Amino acid sequence: MSNDERVDPFASLSQFKPKTANTQPVADAADIEKISKDNGFPSREAQPVSVPSGKRARHKSAEPRVQLNIKVTQACHERFYDMAEERNVRLGDLLSAALDALVIVEKSQAGM
Repeated sequence: MSNDERVDPFASLSQFKPKTANTQPVADAADIEKISKDNGFPSREAQPVSVPSGKRARHKSAEPRVQLNIKVTQACHERFYDMAEERNVRLGDLLSAALDALVIVEKSQAGM
């Protein structure tokens, strides 16, 4: 069987033609807005974003960061976040300072 004898898989598609553009009339934008308001449809325009007042962003550091996921009690979680807020530091920086303090305490206890 040569290439000339092969069946064209697209031969049966010749009966399909592309649709013409704008087959249906488009309504005026003002009319659409009036109809939507009259029928109680809400606008899909973006609402202004409000910044949460409780917590500040804790990112944008010069050093590369990695994720540390740990399970803690709710009280420990709240205490940790409160301490970071009070000191105005990032969570990772607070953890680093806490680890440094632990090393100092352990060294002082070992020297006694």
